[in-house]
Order: sequence, then C-alpha cells, then structure tokens
Amino acid sequence: MPENYEVVYTHPTGATATFIRHDGELDALAKALDAEQFWVFKNVKSLLVRNEPGDLEEANRLMAEIGFARTVRAITRPQAAAAREPAFAVAPAAVAHAEEHAGPHLPGPSYWPLLLAASAAVVGLGWMLFETLSITLIVVGFIGVFISIVGWGLEPI
Repeated sequence: MPENYEVVYTHPTGATATFIRHDGELDALAKALDAEQFWVFKNVKSLLVRNEPGDLEEANRLMAEIGFARTVRAITRPQAAAAREPAFAVAPAAVAHAEEHAGPHLPGPSYWPLLLAASAAVVGLGWMLFETLSITLIVVGFIGVFISIVGWGLEPI
C-alpha cells in the first residue's frame, strides 16, 4: 500500500468520491452521492484514515459493491525538485528576526493619553464654570491638551 496516493471512485450516475492521502493526512471529497453511497463513503474514509495493510483493497471492494469504478494513482515527489533548494527559502537571520517579533506590534505604555484626558477635563470644567472662574483655567487646559498631543505624537515607538 503506497504511503501517498489518490483514489478517485466514479459512478455511472456521475457521483464521485475522492480520497487523497499525503504526508500522513487524508482528504476526502464526495460529490452527488445518495444516502447509501454516502454511508459507504464514510466507512471507506474511516478505513483509509487507519492506513493499515489491506485497507485500500477493502475500500476498493466496498466501493465496487455499490457500482463505483476506481482510479488509483501513487503520489511521488519528482527527484529533480527534491534535490534542489526551494526558491522561497528564508535566510536564518530573517527567521530569527521574525521569531523575535512574533506578537502584535503595539506601542509601549505611555502617560500621554492620561495627561491628554486630564487636560481636556480641565478645559471642560473651565468652560462649564466660566462665570465663576477666570478664562485662565481654559487657557491652561488648552495648553495642556496641546502639549499632550505633541508629546504623544513625538513619543518613540
């Protein structure tokens, strides 16, 4: 039994069942199967997942009983492609750099947003109490807002 293979079962009604086993994993695809055919498809899939000797022959027998013809193709890796280096190989230094920054890229903690909120609150307080307090409170608040925005914008990442 080959380790990597593709089996395509076709029925005269147009129904198909495809099983592809590659690198220890099984992919299965069923198209236009009726209820009985689908039941056999599920049993064949459970057989092929095990990948024990004789499972492929048993799967072929089960599918033949309900009228499916089979096409089996072994999947092999071309020797020329296996010998050469892949075109998308990454340099080890780039891999180390990528692993270093594996998480999300967020800015560091900062006090500027807190200062901005406090300055905006001072402006709002000065605006609400305009008649009892002087305009100085509003001006101090706006200066604090401006300094906070510039400080936050110039903060290193």
